[in-house]
Amino acid sequence: MLTYLFSLFLDWQNAVIGLMVFSASFGFIAAVLAICGVCTPPLPKKIYYFHSAGEIFLVCAISAGAALIIYPIYIETDNKIGSHTYGSGYGLGWGGAFFFLTAAFCMSLDELVRESSKAKCCKLCFKPRGDERSESQPV
Repeated sequence: MLTYLFSLFLDWQNAVIGLMVFSASFGFIAAVLAICGVCTPPLPKKIYYFHSAGEIFLVCAISAGAALIIYPIYIETDNKIGSHTYGSGYGLGWGGAFFFLTAAFCMSLDELVRESSKAKCCKLCFKPRGDERSESQPV
């Protein structure tokens, strides 16, 4: 039983590699969906492709971020490793996670703008003046 738990402790490297491969492969699928959205003429279909790509990019950012958080935690807690440095690959991983998150934001931007325009705060802050009556006010 103890050797089984010890082997699970050592499998964190495979988990980190799996999360990064998952993130890269699904990021490729999201990029293909985004390209399909650009090449599709009707607007509702474009929005469908863009939102689907945005959701996949968000999942990729979360999985890459989780892998990049797990990696230094286990490196620091492993007593067998005397000294270590983080190379450029670790920084590139964080850059990729940031770009996945930025792509998810950009692909979902129209939905965010639509939801923010429905906010009640904006309607309360910008009340029409007395001389500018709208059709919704009683006469």
